[in-house]
Amino acid sequence: MIVRILLGLIASSLVVLPTACHRIDPSPAHADPTSLLETDRSFCQRSLAAGMKVAFVEYADTGVIKMDDGQLASRGIDSLRTRWAAPRPDGPSPLYWEPQHAEVSSSGDMGYTFGYWRYPAQTEDGRDTIYYGNYVSIWKRQSDNTWKYVLDTRTNTPRPEDWH
Repeated sequence: MIVRILLGLIASSLVVLPTACHRIDPSPAHADPTSLLETDRSFCQRSLAAGMKVAFVEYADTGVIKMDDGQLASRGIDSLRTRWAAPRPDGPSPLYWEPQHAEVSSSGDMGYTFGYWRYPAQTEDGRDTIYYGNYVSIWKRQSDNTWKYVLDTRTNTPRPEDWH
């Protein structure tokens, strides 16, 4: 009986020990956030060059969720297209943003960026102003190795101290 128990323990440890000793690389090359940061910056440049309506649809995944202050979430690319087809209440002023940080999952298929945004506009009485805020975008790597955002949300804030 004792021999059976010992053999069972030895057999169990032979199964468990190799998996317990297997080292998982916490930062494989495909988890490098460089390409994601570049994508977010390119997204901003595309928005400045072609307009927000064009860029926010081009960089969106088909299952996108878009959330902004004071609005219900848009769910899916068709809902996003409808949302951006409507006239913007405060005109064509460009939205500018800059990612401050990005991380990519160890599998390399998902990531996020966050940073600051600013939006020049006019108040109801015609004065120029600039709105500021934070944003978070969650990105999904596509089959062609590009990134598309699956969730984007922004909040209004005071001007960040380290913003240029």
